[in-house]
Amino acid sequence: MSSHMFGGRPEIGKPPAGAGIEFDVGMWPLVLVTMPPMIRMDDIVYLQESYELIFAAPNRHALVVDTTTIESIPDATLRRRMKEFEDSRRPIIREKNIGSAIVLSSSLVRGAYTALRWISPQPAPNKAFSNVRDAARWCIEGIEADGQEVPPAAYVLAGMS
Repeated sequence: MSSHMFGGRPEIGKPPAGAGIEFDVGMWPLVLVTMPPMIRMDDIVYLQESYELIFAAPNRHALVVDTTTIESIPDATLRRRMKEFEDSRRPIIREKNIGSAIVLSSSLVRGAYTALRWISPQPAPNKAFSNVRDAARWCIEGIEADGQEVPPAAYVLAGMS
């Protein structure tokens, strides 16, 4: 898998026909992942391939994952596949990911997520938010602290422009 760089930004291919996931590197090093209403194996495969491309990029990144669009919880097989991938990539995640902000719609889910992360710590900082704006702001603070330039569009997303 070749990784074409544009100013250090990885080139991510289009999702396969059956996948509804969006993986946006247009505000690199801020990456915005939008989950589809129903997550399928095609989505997971595309997500993992895209992650490999951003891990291969020379600079570190911050991730906003918007799950407010999900209508049904992925089944056990898909969840296991995601966990296995995460577990297998812990060292590179620790090295390349400044932080991951997960956007969750309900406060109950956010509480459960936070509790889960506390029980099973992530290799990189991980925080739950109720909206993309706050999530993006937290990521931008991390990118700035990492000494990297933040593109104007990321500040707009975070309501900081």
